[in-house]
Amino acid sequence: MQYRGQACDVQEVKMDKKQKVRFRLPEDFYLPEKAEGWLEEKAAEGLFLQSLGRKWAVFIKGEPEEAAYMLVPMDPDDMKGPAEQGGEYKKFGWEYVTQLRRMVLVLRGSRGQCERIQELKGQSIYEKLLRKLKGSAWGLFTPFIFWLIWLVASSYLMGYGMLLLAVKGYCWVVFLGMGLCGLSQAGSWQEARLVQRLLREMEIRFKKELRGGGEIKAQDNKETGTITAGRANAADILYRVMLTFFAVCTVFGLLGGINAAVSRKKMVLTGNAAAYEEDGWKEGDFRTASFLKKHPAWKTLSPALIPLNKIQQNEELEYRVYTYKGKNQDSYSLVTGSLLAPVQAEVMQYGKWKEGGNSRESTLKLEYYQTLTPKLASAFLKELGRYYMHWYKGWVPEKVESSYFDELVIHDRGLHYLFARKGNQVIFAYYIGDEMLTDHLPEFEQAVETLGGG
Repeated sequence: MQYRGQACDVQEVKMDKKQKVRFRLPEDFYLPEKAEGWLEEKAAEGLFLQSLGRKWAVFIKGEPEEAAYMLVPMDPDDMKGPAEQGGEYKKFGWEYVTQLRRMVLVLRGSRGQCERIQELKGQSIYEKLLRKLKGSAWGLFTPFIFWLIWLVASSYLMGYGMLLLAVKGYCWVVFLGMGLCGLSQAGSWQEARLVQRLLREMEIRFKKELRGGGEIKAQDNKETGTITAGRANAADILYRVMLTFFAVCTVFGLLGGINAAVSRKKMVLTGNAAAYEEDGWKEGDFRTASFLKKHPAWKTLSPALIPLNKIQQNEELEYRVYTYKGKNQDSYSLVTGSLLAPVQAEVMQYGKWKEGGNSRESTLKLEYYQTLTPKLASAFLKELGRYYMHWYKGWVPEKVESSYFDELVIHDRGLHYLFARKGNQVIFAYYIGDEMLTDHLPEFEQAVETLGGG
């Protein structure tokens, strides 16, 4: 069904493509008459629309012209693209300019040889387009949905959750991802809402012109599904709340990433393991020097904290390069910190030595944390156990009585694990070798005592 309104004149529009300017859309852009009038005013100033977004319109500077604009809905059942559908209006004196969310076409003509006409059959076109927009509101909650899926999958399938990431200082990745994804979805939601209101007003105009420009009856308003003021205000409030939340997440993510990059200091361990007990920390690095100035007790220990050669009781042990999936894995000592654990260290040692003419190898991984409170340390100890030994899958090892540690779990069968807590300090060890970690508890006690500043 076609409908016709007022006639317009036609002229060529000459544009300078090198000069562009951007303007924020007016508040009443959702009203088609206001939107078209605003674009025509810009054309009279020598600004011709090039592209349209949720908040901004980009114009190209040119000579002022008496241009006319018309907004029409796209046909969702037509497989043609926006430019092709817009090209069908060329016979009426219009040229395709741009589109909004592939639902609204923006056409431009010049006063003289164009007429306002909708080249679409049936008013159900608006209902189809509006149905396509319903899913856009849920897009605003996409980051939460993905976060919940990740939380369930990581906690019950992979063995770690938010506490582990927060203490280790990786939680900023989650916040940054959620914030950026949320801001992107919020922008898409805002654009969808603009298109929704614009389509509803275009439908009202369509019905008015079918009735010869008369007033819309109450029944007609119900048919168009107009948005009440209360629902519109609620949507605006929800959008602002979500936008603020995602912006805060993004800021936290960026600050956390900067902190992780600045506080992270990694030292690659090579050569003889015993040599690091003599050479000690490389205090020439300003981050290392700053850390040791705050924690002078650490200077008395090797950068390896508990050297692998002490566990193996072999002074000839050397660090080797371990190849995993085609990539070389170095032995290293890493010192960093996070909001919940300001002081933490991670040490990875791959050792090799000769014994009776045969080559021997062993591995020791250490993790040390100073959390804000002992209660947080106790919860984090369980989180480490869930991650490394899957305590949550119906099995929790019995704690070992200790005169020094507040909590101690040792697993010395096959692979060797040690989880220990002293106050707000947590130490974890993973060892592959022929020694028993139970026999080396004094080394762990001494290391925790020293690292804690005792």
